[in-house]
Amino acid sequence: TLPAVLEDDSMVAAEGGDLEEGHVQNPEVERAKLRRQPYEALRKNYTVQQCVRLKLEHFFLENWGVLLFLLITAICLTLLGTLAFDPLSWEAWMAFAIVALTLASLIKGSLPTEVSMLAGVTAMLAFFIITPQQALTGFSSTGVATVVVLFMTSEGITRTSLLRPVLRFLMGKPRSLLEAQLRLVIPTACISGFLNDTPVVAMLIPFVMAWSRSIGISVSKLLMPMNIAALLGGTCTLIGTSTNLVVVGLATTYNIIDPKTGQPITFPIFGITPLGVPYCAIGILYIVIASPWILKDRRGAVEDVIKNPREYTVAVMVTDNSPLIGDTILRAGLRGLEGLFLVEITRADGECLNAPGPDTRIKAGDIMLFAGQVETVNELYQMQGLVPAAADSRKIKLERHKRRLVELVVSPSSSLVGMSVKESRFRTRFSAAIIAVHRQGEHVREKMGDIVLRSGDVLLVETGENFMREFQKDSNFALVCEVSGSTPPREDKLHMFIAATLVLAMIGVATSQVMPLLTAALLCVFGMLITRCMSLANAGSAINISVVLTIALSFGISKGLEVTGAAAQLSTFIVKVFDFSTVGLLFGIYLGTSLLTAVITNNAAVALMMPIVADPTSGIIVTQGLNPYAALYTMMIAASAAFATPIGYQTNLMVHGPGGYRFTDWVKFGLPMQIILGISGVFLASVIYPK
Repeated sequence: TLPAVLEDDSMVAAEGGDLEEGHVQNPEVERAKLRRQPYEALRKNYTVQQCVRLKLEHFFLENWGVLLFLLITAICLTLLGTLAFDPLSWEAWMAFAIVALTLASLIKGSLPTEVSMLAGVTAMLAFFIITPQQALTGFSSTGVATVVVLFMTSEGITRTSLLRPVLRFLMGKPRSLLEAQLRLVIPTACISGFLNDTPVVAMLIPFVMAWSRSIGISVSKLLMPMNIAALLGGTCTLIGTSTNLVVVGLATTYNIIDPKTGQPITFPIFGITPLGVPYCAIGILYIVIASPWILKDRRGAVEDVIKNPREYTVAVMVTDNSPLIGDTILRAGLRGLEGLFLVEITRADGECLNAPGPDTRIKAGDIMLFAGQVETVNELYQMQGLVPAAADSRKIKLERHKRRLVELVVSPSSSLVGMSVKESRFRTRFSAAIIAVHRQGEHVREKMGDIVLRSGDVLLVETGENFMREFQKDSNFALVCEVSGSTPPREDKLHMFIAATLVLAMIGVATSQVMPLLTAALLCVFGMLITRCMSLANAGSAINISVVLTIALSFGISKGLEVTGAAAQLSTFIVKVFDFSTVGLLFGIYLGTSLLTAVITNNAAVALMMPIVADPTSGIIVTQGLNPYAALYTMMIAASAAFATPIGYQTNLMVHGPGGYRFTDWVKFGLPMQIILGISGVFLASVIYPK
């Protein structure tokens, strides 16, 4: 007989019986299980018709949101093509289709963002919509190159602990999500007004991720607000974002005249500030009100890959000059670390505190025993003022910033098997100190020197940079693996001062336009390398290839919309719809620019909108007598209003993975914000810069 779930007139069992025996308690659950099974497994027990029906059901149920998006997009484009657009070439329609499919892939989230973007560019190349040179435009872009260099600059700042004291003071230990977000977004917005938002976000990401774990707040509730605050802060001054400068450069070529003076318009650094500051304040207000309800707790990309974590018991000692001295366990951020549990504290006088409470005060010389995953142990290892408590660790003759953590698996044939750590003379033989041992799920809590090593033990050791080269193929170890990102940063004031000087010089030179930001950033990176603020390996590992690929490939897709005329048609239509008043025109400019920014780069978006707005013969400013400052400043804030998709702006992509976000998270949180800010920004622009 058939399972109850398949008993109907349209589905007849194949000979061979059921997939499962017994009575089906819940038909819907049973059918869901059948839908998830491979076709080959279903075919053994059901007819082809039944198998196809089940797999089609599975496909539509899994992808209904994406299919609905594609259907709505197709209907809208059909109506626009019939009623509004001028005749378009087949290449333009194909470009629309490819962009829609790329967005659908991003919404689905099954493929990495850079793979979806690569597929879109490949499709445009395959249909001869763009040339190979146009597809690779992003890889020769100074903007993309600047992002790469700024990743390295950010690493230099991180390696010298430059921001640690500043961020420790500003961020502190908030007691609620509201306090945490205010402590984060307000300084971020202020800094972004005077420093390009991309390096601000790049520098803050690693600190916010560590901070979120220490205060027990999901990183997904912090990274997106921080990123949006950086974008909003960039609208407060002319130098806050490169897009503002692009608008200024393009406007200069059109020789727009100021109706009040009769002279070409000028753009002072704080000219946009009367509009940008209240616009930013409204955005921050939305963040703190809406984010607790809309943003979900999501695990970041790093946390998400931990499938079967190895747990260690590791002891760390509080140094005499530790900034944690006097703090409680809770305020020091040692209570809420994900995947890490504070087992006990042993005072310098021998007093032992088992399972210390959150109000326990930290003292110099305290030895803290933690149990947890290697990734979190690594974070603990890099905390300022904490050092491994193992005696052998203190005997390693290496500066702390030159050390790293390595995991070793003891092989069955190892000469170490059956010997205690002390008897093996491990530190002398391998120039490494064992700081923790993992043994098949056990917490090994014996005194380190007395632990008898067994085959299969996983040792967490502290060692120097040459260990991997010297012992990677040693027969004593079945596996040798360096813990990623385990090299502690420098903590000396000299290198902090050098890094601060180089970064401030970079900002000053770029702001005064003595040289481009890329050149200034490159000089800053080489200065950091020469002065040993970071190593060449640190600089190379800091580059996020996924983000760089996604940003570069987005240029190719924007080229497809640009060269086929598809983007221009869409922008023209949006502006024409709102050609009924000054506020309507400004809203049309805002909507057209922000929608283009959502699917192509913001610089490309303002480039496409500029002739529609500022052309000296047919532009909206001339034909409608619109205040040029109102129109151009509206375009600036709209180009930075890239909140609704992860591909709208490069910093969105930079936080997308670390925050563990999905495409829909951006839509749910960013789209309402974009509408609210659009209405507010247009109203403010019309009042501050009247016709």
